[in-house]
Amino acid sequence: MANEATESKYRPIGPHRVEVRGHADESGYTSFITDLHLNLHPGQIDELERWFELCERVSDFFTLAYYPYHVVKVSDSFSTEAEIDPEPMREQWGRICDFLRNREESDGFVSLPGFEWQGTGEDGDHNVYFKTGGDIELPVRYQQLVEDYRGQDVIGIPHHLAYSLGNRGKNWATHDETFSPFVETFSHHGSSERGETSIPMERHIHMGPRVDETSVVAGIKRGYHFGIICSGDNHEVPAMVRYGRAGVWAADYSKDAIWDALVSRRVYGFTGPRVDVYAEAEGHPLGSVFSTASDEVAIDVRAAAASKVERIELYRDGDLADVHVVPWPELGAAGTPGAADAVASAGATMRFKFRVEFGWGPNVKYFPEATSKLWQGSLETEGRVVSVEPVFSSFENRFEVVGKRRVEFTAKSQKTSGTHWMGDSAMRTEGFVFELEAPVDGDVRLSVSGRDFAWPVRKILAGSFLEVFEDEAKRLVEQAGHPAEFYRSDAWYHNAYKLKVHQGFLADQYEVATSFSVRPEAREHSWFAKVVQADGQTAWASPIWITKE
Repeated sequence: MANEATESKYRPIGPHRVEVRGHADESGYTSFITDLHLNLHPGQIDELERWFELCERVSDFFTLAYYPYHVVKVSDSFSTEAEIDPEPMREQWGRICDFLRNREESDGFVSLPGFEWQGTGEDGDHNVYFKTGGDIELPVRYQQLVEDYRGQDVIGIPHHLAYSLGNRGKNWATHDETFSPFVETFSHHGSSERGETSIPMERHIHMGPRVDETSVVAGIKRGYHFGIICSGDNHEVPAMVRYGRAGVWAADYSKDAIWDALVSRRVYGFTGPRVDVYAEAEGHPLGSVFSTASDEVAIDVRAAAASKVERIELYRDGDLADVHVVPWPELGAAGTPGAADAVASAGATMRFKFRVEFGWGPNVKYFPEATSKLWQGSLETEGRVVSVEPVFSSFENRFEVVGKRRVEFTAKSQKTSGTHWMGDSAMRTEGFVFELEAPVDGDVRLSVSGRDFAWPVRKILAGSFLEVFEDEAKRLVEQAGHPAEFYRSDAWYHNAYKLKVHQGFLADQYEVATSFSVRPEAREHSWFAKVVQADGQTAWASPIWITKE
């Protein structure tokens, strides 16, 4: 039975435990994830160790794009961005390279140093990464950047591509696919996939709306070969889940194998909690370019997601060609999609995954001191904890699996950003994706912030629900002068901290495989898969290029 408990594709990871890093695929490759766009500014150089140690907890390897730019005042009323002076740049770059080299040697945590290059803005922004190290070069144009590093183990990755041409958007006319083997299609800027797509690109309004001619699909239609990733570009908290991360499919956990995956385009990206996606055709993995004598070729796609997969889409030369839809569970007696009595018999032990999200809370306009809340607690199951993924926006998110049945955790939700000038001002919730193997007739128990909850597994599988901390919110608004009794709940409910339990799904809803049949032609065509969860989170697999012999 597909929904019965089986071994997960996911395994918990811990700091300095490289032997358990990564998720193995039947292809023989293992996936390792990271944030391939961590910008450390000159004024943040003392944060390097903190960033590195966070990434040891939440990523499989570390990359850093040092940001050698700062804001300069050009008049009393106007400032702009410019490169910092060469001497402090060299000093800070040396500190970064020495630190990463020493920590990689002592911790066994693979690290790649790099920096952001912008030039005149006519060719688009790129993050330049070294396999081992090198000197920072800041020529004004991309073609010169390519020449400066020709013959070295260096790559340059374009990001936020879809801004307008000449104004930090990608210039495909100057592109070099060897130097830039993949592109960053999603980050905190939004999606650069194409001009019209469901994921917006609206956060940096000063950089303007996106357009088609610089987009990822525009490069695909030009015939370039490149992989697809997502990564943060948030300049504040490394590897923050909400802004996307990258994955590689590598032969093993080593710098050589990870670098080989990068330059071979065996990469993928996802917008939120982890989604591993792998694609292959006739034994050729994602990122491959090959020819075949076959009249039909099967493109096999496998996804291991964080929640229910809604569909897997296949794109031909950037345009939607086919869709595999993953059905919802049948309606149960409760009339709710995914109701557990529709998918499990009494006494069955099931493997399932669900997310617990903490946050919301008082309006900072009325309660300016209520900018963050630390959630400390534990979750227990009658079965066993299979995996835990932190869904974090802060440095404080931590967890430990204790005795296979218990998870102890700390999480910090926030209503305001830090002081950094590129910080995010939106509310940040915090939480975890829990994967459990447990009796369907059992309970999941959670204790947090002085409250104890017992949720039947069947309730978690039936649909999402809230736990609202109303009593403390009532006390807060009463102290502010609001009457204790009122004809509607807005005053306290709108200011209450909340805990959301997202609907849980059984393993065959989040571990999905399908196959698409395509007909190769004498003209080369690219094919890439896109995985879309029911909650809208999205993952991209790098294309495969196929020609008929």
